[in-house]
Amino acid sequence: MGRGLKFARDDAMKIIQVSPRFPPNIGGVEHHVASISERMAGLGHEVTIFTLDKSKNTPDTSRENGVEIRRFSYSNLPKFIYAILQTPRDVLHVHNYHSPIPLLLSTLCRGTKRFFVTSHYHGVGSTTHTNILLSLYKPFGSWCLSRAKSVIAVSDWEKNLLSNEFKIQPTLIPNGIDPSPFQQPPFEHEGRPYILCVGRLEPYKGFQHVIRAMQFLPDHDLVIVGSGNYMPSLVDIATRAGVQNQVIFMNNLSISKLAQMYSGATAHVALSTHESYGLTIGESLLSGTPCLVRKSGALGDWAGHQGCLSTDETEPKILSNLIQECFSLTPSYTQPTTWDDVVKSLLDLYSNE
Repeated sequence: MGRGLKFARDDAMKIIQVSPRFPPNIGGVEHHVASISERMAGLGHEVTIFTLDKSKNTPDTSRENGVEIRRFSYSNLPKFIYAILQTPRDVLHVHNYHSPIPLLLSTLCRGTKRFFVTSHYHGVGSTTHTNILLSLYKPFGSWCLSRAKSVIAVSDWEKNLLSNEFKIQPTLIPNGIDPSPFQQPPFEHEGRPYILCVGRLEPYKGFQHVIRAMQFLPDHDLVIVGSGNYMPSLVDIATRAGVQNQVIFMNNLSISKLAQMYSGATAHVALSTHESYGLTIGESLLSGTPCLVRKSGALGDWAGHQGCLSTDETEPKILSNLIQECFSLTPSYTQPTTWDDVVKSLLDLYSNE
């Protein structure tokens, strides 16, 4: 971890990362925060994660891969904020504009000159209710972003969106990928060929559209890797479409097993409407698996890579034809931004007085 990066011990920093959720919770923001924090700790920095995902199954404080993790529940929000204010720090870095709690810290941490925000911003809420809340929150959110020393965007699409909507000049530091798990020999799948979807089980991810398209792909199964409250609805959609025997749900996969699932798939389909980057697409292309992604939003940026098609179509028959078109594509994605690259850029940003 952290290979190729050097940082003198005398320059070690006390870094606080604030994230609404953290592993074992699954998601792009959670993976991002864990990846940068562990590598920073590996370089000798003192890294503490503050998160609001305390449950009965998680300890209040733990240490994993050199990182201290402090978990609080939303009912203990004052204690959460007080603990951050009382913790010595050189850098305060908060994540996820769409969860307003971390950005509240910008109103309280006036003594922190090195205050950074990685917004993971995608512009809209996943439901009508969250869209309304997001609109009401925007004036305050804009003011919070203006207080940061730097607002970090993880994709060109997000950078442009932030610039247009908030009239700021974000710093672009793309998400990273650890290539090693995804550049193994192709996995020889012994069962029926399958199409892959990966992500949290929520309506905005678009898995329901792929399920309905499976009636026109009778020779393939659909493997959905993820967990979430939308699973019963997806099961019902598969039953009503008559493809329940073609749809397989999996979760809690190790990185090595997930890499096998990518490598063994005929195609990976990602039709999410709310993404700021799309890590699973890079992982899939590195595994040699072609992708079909949603054209609008940040996922559309991936369409410039060999082996990746884009569409905003969700009609089952048309979508099935596009998925079949992917089967003949050969991806070529050999030089991704790595997490070591991301950490180097962040540490340079932190140190730039």
